[in-house]
Amino acid sequence: MLVDAASAENIIRADFGSPAAPGRIRRLSEETRGLAAAALSGAYGREMRKSDFTLKGSGSVAPNPNLRYAAACLSVAEHAPLGIRPHELLVGNAPLLESAFHQTPLLNVSSTSHTTIDFPLVLREGTGGIRRRIAAAGEEGKESEAGLYDAMDLCLDAMALRHRRYMAALDGLIDGSADALVREHWTEVRSALATVPEYPPETFRQAVQSLWFAFSFQRLMGNWSGIGRIDLMLGPYLSADLAWGRITIDEARELLAHFWIKGCEWIGANPETGSGDAQHYQNIVLSGSDRDGGYILNEVTALVLDIVEELHISDFPVAVRV
Repeated sequence: MLVDAASAENIIRADFGSPAAPGRIRRLSEETRGLAAAALSGAYGREMRKSDFTLKGSGSVAPNPNLRYAAACLSVAEHAPLGIRPHELLVGNAPLLESAFHQTPLLNVSSTSHTTIDFPLVLREGTGGIRRRIAAAGEEGKESEAGLYDAMDLCLDAMALRHRRYMAALDGLIDGSADALVREHWTEVRSALATVPEYPPETFRQAVQSLWFAFSFQRLMGNWSGIGRIDLMLGPYLSADLAWGRITIDEARELLAHFWIKGCEWIGANPETGSGDAQHYQNIVLSGSDRDGGYILNEVTALVLDIVEELHISDFPVAVRV
């Protein structure tokens, strides 16, 4: 939804209501608030451990830095623990201490930060589309560092491997539960993950899961990327779902809140840092204008403000473009 600036306040008040008094806001479920409290307390970060596995095939790729990085990516994808907690609506995690200390696991080198990966490309084309871009670049004979295109392909293989591990884990949770409601919950989580990020998402839930999975995977390798214009990326999916009656605003708020909560998983990993202050650089940008100069305001814009107001999560520094 694109609107002029003068309409912004009216839309927010009409669709989402006036803000509640500070400290009394209760838009989200108790389960979601409980997950937030655990994450903000550092419970998940204190569970993190250093990698206890080795670099796969290191001897054959040692001279080539691109292939060596890809080998590390494959080893991490295969061996890093999975994290699936009760009531979570999204899956994907980065549980290695090296990652939270700005190191590339297994390589003992500093990782990348102060950047924003092209997450809109992941949503538009999926990793399958990115593979086709890599193949086309190789076929056109574009010059690159030695082994770069092969390494890119292997990194996507690693993401696919971690995806398969999560799908298998969700299958186990579904098959192993005697509670029909629990089975239904994990079935819905599995369904949202099944085709993304390999293929472009078709629904808001798939889009949020795709964005989180891509973000958490590069984070697993120790990279600290910003996320960027989240309402510009996700807003069209939510607007379409609302129009078709596939989701409610309350359901969308819960889902997006889980994105925020999962972004707190490193709190407690490093006792020298606390919550907030952009220490992991996962910056969010809201609003602003589109390519044609139109003002951007949609349901996701308001939901982000709802979530930050209620949960007091500052680990995604939020900037608003005016």
